[in-house]
Amino acid sequence: MLTWDQLIDTGAYPTEGTYHIVRSITEQSGGTTGNTSTALARLGVEVSLAARVGDDSTGRHLIEELAAEGCDIENVLLRSDEPTDRGVILISGDQDNRDRTILWVQGARLKHGDQLPVEPFFAKDLVLVDLDDARLRLLLLDLPMHVSPRTRIFGTMTFLAELKPFQALELALRHDYLAGHVRELMHATEQETIQGAIARFQQEMVLSQVRFAAFTDGANGCIMVTRDEAIEIPAFEVDVVDPTGAGDAFAAGMAWGILNRFDLEQVGRFANAMGALATRKHGARAALPSLTDVEAFLQTARIRESDEIRAASSD
Repeated sequence: MLTWDQLIDTGAYPTEGTYHIVRSITEQSGGTTGNTSTALARLGVEVSLAARVGDDSTGRHLIEELAAEGCDIENVLLRSDEPTDRGVILISGDQDNRDRTILWVQGARLKHGDQLPVEPFFAKDLVLVDLDDARLRLLLLDLPMHVSPRTRIFGTMTFLAELKPFQALELALRHDYLAGHVRELMHATEQETIQGAIARFQQEMVLSQVRFAAFTDGANGCIMVTRDEAIEIPAFEVDVVDPTGAGDAFAAGMAWGILNRFDLEQVGRFANAMGALATRKHGARAALPSLTDVEAFLQTARIRESDEIRAASSD
Protein backbone atom coordinates (compact mmCIF):
# COMPACT_ATOMS: atom_id res chain seq x y z
CA MET A 1 0.00 0.00 0.00
CA LEU A 2 1.50 3.31 -1.15
CA THR A 3 -0.26 6.62 -0.51
CA TRP A 4 0.32 10.34 -0.55
CA ASP A 5 -0.56 11.70 2.91
CA GLN A 6 -1.78 15.09 4.03
CA LEU A 7 -1.38 15.39 7.82
CA ILE A 8 -3.44 17.97 9.69
CA ASP A 9 -2.61 18.62 13.35
CA THR A 10 -5.65 20.02 15.18
CA GLY A 11 -4.70 19.60 18.85
CA ALA A 12 -8.17 18.32 19.77
CA TYR A 13 -10.40 16.15 17.61
CA PRO A 14 -13.40 18.17 16.39
CA THR A 15 -16.89 17.01 17.21
CA GLU A 16 -19.83 17.56 14.87
CA GLY A 17 -20.89 21.19 14.60
CA THR A 18 -17.67 22.61 16.11
CA TYR A 19 -14.32 23.78 14.80
CA HIS A 20 -10.67 23.67 15.85
CA ILE A 21 -7.69 25.73 14.80
CA VAL A 22 -5.23 23.86 12.59
CA ARG A 23 -1.74 23.89 14.09
CA SER A 24 0.10 22.58 11.04
CA ILE A 25 -0.34 20.88 7.68
CA THR A 26 2.29 18.49 6.33
CA GLU A 27 2.38 16.43 3.14
CA GLN A 28 4.64 13.46 2.45
CA SER A 29 4.79 9.88 1.16
CA GLY A 30 3.02 7.23 3.21
CA GLY A 31 1.13 3.96 3.04
CA THR A 32 1.69 0.94 5.27
CA THR A 33 3.81 -1.10 2.85
CA GLY A 34 5.85 1.89 1.72
CA ASN A 35 6.49 2.97 5.29
CA THR A 36 7.68 -0.46 6.42
CA SER A 37 9.82 -0.89 3.30
CA THR A 38 11.46 2.50 3.85
CA ALA A 39 12.11 1.69 7.51
CA LEU A 40 13.76 -1.61 6.59
CA ALA A 41 15.88 0.02 3.88
CA ARG A 42 17.17 2.57 6.42
CA LEU A 43 18.17 -0.32 8.68
CA GLY A 44 20.25 -1.73 5.83
CA VAL A 45 17.91 -4.48 4.60
CA GLU A 46 17.71 -5.25 0.87
CA VAL A 47 14.05 -4.58 0.10
CA SER A 48 12.12 -5.60 -3.02
CA LEU A 49 8.61 -4.21 -3.24
CA ALA A 50 5.54 -5.18 -5.27
CA ALA A 51 2.80 -2.54 -5.36
CA ARG A 52 0.60 -0.45 -7.63
CA VAL A 53 0.19 3.33 -7.91
CA GLY A 54 -1.73 5.53 -10.28
CA ASP A 55 -0.24 6.66 -13.57
CA ASP A 56 0.06 10.24 -12.34
CA SER A 57 2.69 12.61 -10.98
CA THR A 58 1.98 11.53 -7.39
CA GLY A 59 2.46 7.85 -8.18
CA ARG A 60 5.72 8.51 -10.01
CA HIS A 61 6.93 10.62 -7.08
CA LEU A 62 6.20 7.77 -4.64
CA ILE A 63 8.23 5.39 -6.80
CA GLU A 64 11.13 7.84 -7.03
CA GLU A 65 11.24 8.25 -3.26
CA LEU A 66 11.34 4.49 -2.68
CA ALA A 67 14.15 4.15 -5.22
CA ALA A 68 16.05 6.95 -3.47
CA GLU A 69 15.74 5.02 -0.20
CA GLY A 70 17.42 2.03 -1.86
CA CYS A 71 14.34 -0.14 -2.44
CA ASP A 72 14.06 -2.34 -5.52
CA ILE A 73 11.04 -0.80 -7.27
CA GLU A 74 11.01 -2.97 -10.43
CA ASN A 75 7.59 -4.38 -9.45
CA VAL A 76 6.00 -1.10 -8.33
CA LEU A 77 3.91 -0.48 -11.42
CA LEU A 78 1.67 2.30 -12.71
CA ARG A 79 -2.06 1.66 -13.14
CA SER A 80 -3.65 3.85 -15.79
CA ASP A 81 -7.29 3.38 -14.81
CA GLU A 82 -7.01 4.56 -11.19
CA PRO A 83 -5.39 7.49 -9.35
CA THR A 84 -2.81 7.05 -6.62
CA ASP A 85 -4.08 6.34 -3.10
CA ARG A 86 -4.35 9.40 -0.86
CA GLY A 87 -4.79 9.81 2.87
CA VAL A 88 -6.01 12.74 4.94
CA ILE A 89 -4.79 12.21 8.50
CA LEU A 90 -6.11 14.19 11.46
CA ILE A 91 -3.65 14.31 14.37
CA SER A 92 -5.18 15.17 17.72
CA GLY A 93 -4.76 14.84 21.47
CA ASP A 94 -2.34 16.22 24.05
CA GLN A 95 1.27 15.17 24.63
CA ASP A 96 0.32 12.13 26.72
CA ASN A 97 -2.43 10.92 24.41
CA ARG A 98 -1.65 11.70 20.77
CA ASP A 99 -3.74 9.86 18.20
CA ARG A 100 -4.63 10.02 14.53
CA THR A 101 -7.71 9.45 12.40
CA ILE A 102 -7.20 8.40 8.78
CA LEU A 103 -9.53 9.33 5.92
CA TRP A 104 -8.56 7.03 3.07
CA VAL A 105 -9.20 8.07 -0.54
CA GLN A 106 -8.80 4.69 -2.21
CA GLY A 107 -6.95 4.39 -5.49
CA ALA A 108 -4.53 2.03 -7.22
CA ARG A 109 -3.29 -0.93 -5.21
CA LEU A 110 -2.63 -4.65 -5.62
CA LYS A 111 -5.71 -6.72 -6.41
CA HIS A 112 -6.56 -10.36 -7.06
CA GLY A 113 -5.67 -11.08 -10.68
CA ASP A 114 -2.56 -8.88 -10.79
CA GLN A 115 0.56 -10.56 -12.08
CA LEU A 116 3.16 -10.92 -9.31
CA PRO A 117 6.77 -12.19 -9.36
CA VAL A 118 6.06 -15.04 -6.95
CA GLU A 119 9.16 -17.20 -7.35
CA PRO A 120 11.84 -14.48 -6.96
CA PHE A 121 9.95 -12.89 -4.06
CA PHE A 122 9.43 -16.19 -2.27
CA ALA A 123 13.16 -16.89 -2.56
CA LYS A 124 13.82 -13.98 -0.17
CA ASP A 125 14.63 -14.55 3.52
CA LEU A 126 11.32 -13.05 4.64
CA VAL A 127 8.14 -12.04 2.79
CA LEU A 128 5.93 -9.33 4.28
CA VAL A 129 2.28 -9.58 3.21
CA ASP A 130 0.32 -6.37 3.76
CA LEU A 131 -2.81 -6.31 1.58
CA ASP A 132 -6.42 -5.23 1.86
CA ASP A 133 -7.55 -7.67 -0.85
CA ALA A 134 -8.43 -10.81 1.16
CA ARG A 135 -8.61 -13.07 -1.92
CA LEU A 136 -5.12 -12.12 -3.05
CA ARG A 137 -3.78 -12.48 0.48
CA LEU A 138 -5.22 -15.99 0.79
CA LEU A 139 -3.70 -16.93 -2.56
CA LEU A 140 -0.24 -15.71 -1.50
CA LEU A 141 -0.46 -17.49 1.86
CA ASP A 142 -1.31 -20.78 0.16
CA LEU A 143 1.51 -20.57 -2.40
CA PRO A 144 4.58 -21.42 -0.25
CA MET A 145 3.60 -25.07 0.16
CA HIS A 146 3.59 -25.37 -3.65
CA VAL A 147 6.37 -22.98 -4.64
CA SER A 148 8.77 -22.60 -1.71
CA PRO A 149 8.01 -24.56 1.48
CA ARG A 150 10.88 -22.84 3.34
CA THR A 151 9.53 -19.35 2.72
CA ARG A 152 8.75 -17.44 5.91
CA ILE A 153 5.67 -15.22 5.72
CA PHE A 154 5.30 -12.20 7.98
CA GLY A 155 1.88 -10.57 8.04
CA THR A 156 0.30 -7.45 9.48
CA MET A 157 -3.27 -7.33 10.78
CA THR A 158 -4.11 -3.78 9.64
CA PHE A 159 -6.55 -4.85 6.95
CA LEU A 160 -7.67 -8.10 8.58
CA ALA A 161 -9.71 -6.00 11.01
CA GLU A 162 -12.02 -5.13 8.10
CA LEU A 163 -13.05 -8.80 7.72
CA LYS A 164 -15.51 -10.81 9.74
CA PRO A 165 -13.83 -12.16 12.89
CA PHE A 166 -13.65 -15.80 11.79
CA GLN A 167 -12.13 -14.75 8.44
CA ALA A 168 -9.61 -12.45 10.10
CA LEU A 169 -8.50 -15.17 12.52
CA GLU A 170 -8.25 -17.81 9.80
CA LEU A 171 -6.00 -15.62 7.65
CA ALA A 172 -3.92 -14.47 10.63
CA LEU A 173 -3.11 -18.06 11.56
CA ARG A 174 -1.69 -18.78 8.09
CA HIS A 175 1.37 -16.55 8.64
CA ASP A 176 4.65 -17.64 10.21
CA TYR A 177 4.91 -14.34 12.08
CA LEU A 178 2.23 -11.78 12.81
CA ALA A 179 2.10 -8.15 13.96
CA GLY A 180 -1.01 -6.24 14.95
CA HIS A 181 -2.69 -4.04 17.51
CA VAL A 182 -4.49 -5.54 20.49
CA ARG A 183 -7.83 -4.17 19.25
CA GLU A 184 -7.30 -6.05 15.97
CA LEU A 185 -6.59 -9.22 17.95
CA MET A 186 -9.70 -8.70 20.06
CA HIS A 187 -11.77 -8.30 16.90
CA ALA A 188 -10.39 -11.48 15.30
CA THR A 189 -10.85 -13.58 18.46
CA GLU A 190 -14.19 -11.99 19.42
CA GLN A 191 -12.97 -11.39 22.96
CA GLU A 192 -13.73 -8.36 25.13
CA THR A 193 -10.46 -8.35 27.06
CA ILE A 194 -6.82 -8.47 25.98
CA GLN A 195 -6.17 -11.44 28.27
CA GLY A 196 -9.08 -13.34 26.77
CA ALA A 197 -7.95 -12.51 23.24
CA ILE A 198 -4.41 -13.75 23.93
CA ALA A 199 -5.69 -16.98 25.50
CA ARG A 200 -7.96 -17.66 22.51
CA PHE A 201 -5.18 -16.89 20.05
CA GLN A 202 -2.76 -19.22 21.87
CA GLN A 203 -5.31 -22.02 21.67
CA GLU A 204 -5.64 -21.51 17.92
CA MET A 205 -1.86 -21.30 17.47
CA VAL A 206 -1.38 -24.94 18.48
CA LEU A 207 -2.40 -26.33 15.10
CA SER A 208 -1.36 -23.28 13.06
CA GLN A 209 1.93 -22.26 11.46
CA VAL A 210 2.36 -19.09 13.54
CA ARG A 211 5.72 -19.19 15.31
CA PHE A 212 5.10 -16.03 17.31
CA ALA A 213 3.09 -12.84 17.13
CA ALA A 214 3.45 -9.32 18.50
CA PHE A 215 0.52 -7.12 19.49
CA THR A 216 1.04 -3.43 20.21
CA ASP A 217 -0.89 -1.50 22.83
CA GLY A 218 0.20 2.12 22.48
CA ALA A 219 1.85 3.54 25.58
CA ASN A 220 1.71 0.08 27.21
CA GLY A 221 4.25 -1.30 24.74
CA CYS A 222 3.69 -4.68 23.11
CA ILE A 223 2.92 -8.29 23.98
CA MET A 224 4.99 -11.06 22.38
CA VAL A 225 2.92 -14.23 22.09
CA THR A 226 3.96 -17.83 21.50
CA ARG A 227 1.94 -20.99 22.05
CA ASP A 228 3.23 -21.22 25.63
CA GLU A 229 3.76 -17.68 26.86
CA ALA A 230 2.86 -14.04 26.48
CA ILE A 231 5.60 -11.59 27.41
CA GLU A 232 4.92 -7.90 28.01
CA ILE A 233 7.61 -5.60 26.61
CA PRO A 234 7.16 -2.06 27.99
CA ALA A 235 7.20 1.02 25.78
CA PHE A 236 9.95 3.63 25.82
CA GLU A 237 9.56 7.24 26.86
CA VAL A 238 9.52 9.59 23.88
CA ASP A 239 8.03 12.99 23.09
CA VAL A 240 5.28 12.02 20.65
CA VAL A 241 4.59 14.50 17.86
CA ASP A 242 2.60 12.22 15.56
CA PRO A 243 1.84 8.48 15.96
CA THR A 244 1.16 8.02 12.23
CA GLY A 245 3.15 5.08 10.93
CA ALA A 246 4.39 3.91 14.33
CA GLY A 247 2.86 0.49 13.70
CA ASP A 248 4.59 0.26 10.32
CA ALA A 249 7.93 1.10 11.94
CA PHE A 250 7.20 -1.49 14.65
CA ALA A 251 6.62 -4.11 11.93
CA ALA A 252 9.96 -3.20 10.35
CA GLY A 253 11.67 -3.59 13.72
CA MET A 254 10.03 -6.96 14.21
CA ALA A 255 11.18 -8.06 10.73
CA TRP A 256 14.73 -6.95 11.57
CA GLY A 257 14.66 -9.06 14.73
CA ILE A 258 13.39 -12.10 12.83
CA LEU A 259 16.05 -11.74 10.14
CA ASN A 260 18.78 -11.44 12.78
CA ARG A 261 17.45 -14.31 14.91
CA PHE A 262 16.87 -12.19 18.01
CA ASP A 263 15.21 -13.85 20.97
CA LEU A 264 11.61 -12.94 21.71
CA GLU A 265 12.37 -10.13 24.17
CA GLN A 266 15.00 -8.63 21.87
CA VAL A 267 12.53 -8.58 18.99
CA GLY A 268 9.98 -6.77 21.15
CA ARG A 269 12.49 -4.20 22.44
CA PHE A 270 13.86 -3.42 18.98
CA ALA A 271 10.37 -3.15 17.48
CA ASN A 272 9.22 -0.89 20.33
CA ALA A 273 12.25 1.33 19.77
CA MET A 274 11.46 1.61 16.06
CA GLY A 275 7.86 2.52 16.80
CA ALA A 276 8.85 5.11 19.41
CA LEU A 277 11.44 6.82 17.23
CA ALA A 278 9.01 7.07 14.32
CA THR A 279 6.67 9.33 16.33
CA ARG A 280 9.11 12.25 16.79
CA LYS A 281 8.01 14.20 13.69
CA HIS A 282 4.89 14.69 11.62
CA GLY A 283 4.35 11.95 9.07
CA ALA A 284 5.09 8.26 8.91
CA ARG A 285 8.58 8.52 7.41
CA ALA A 286 10.09 11.83 8.53
CA ALA A 287 11.58 10.36 11.73
CA LEU A 288 12.35 6.80 10.63
CA PRO A 289 15.75 5.94 12.15
CA SER A 290 18.91 4.30 10.91
CA LEU A 291 20.29 1.21 12.63
CA THR A 292 22.84 3.42 14.44
CA ASP A 293 20.00 5.62 15.70
CA VAL A 294 18.10 2.64 17.11
CA GLU A 295 21.15 1.12 18.77
CA ALA A 296 22.04 4.46 20.40
CA PHE A 297 18.43 4.92 21.56
CA LEU A 298 18.35 1.46 23.16
CA GLN A 299 21.47 2.32 25.15
CA THR A 300 19.92 5.37 26.81
CA ALA A 301 16.13 5.08 26.51
CA ARG A 302 13.96 5.07 29.60
CA ILE A 303 11.09 2.65 30.05
CA ARG A 304 7.66 4.23 30.13
CA GLU A 305 5.66 3.29 33.21
CA SER A 306 2.58 1.27 32.29
CA ASP A 307 -0.70 1.55 34.16
CA GLU A 308 -1.14 -2.18 34.37
CA ILE A 309 0.41 -5.51 33.50
CA ARG A 310 -1.58 -6.86 30.59
CA ALA A 311 0.19 -10.06 29.64
CA ALA A 312 0.08 -13.40 31.38
CA SER A 313 1.80 -16.71 30.75
CA SER A 314 -0.36 -19.68 29.93
CA ASP A 315 -0.15 -22.85 32.02
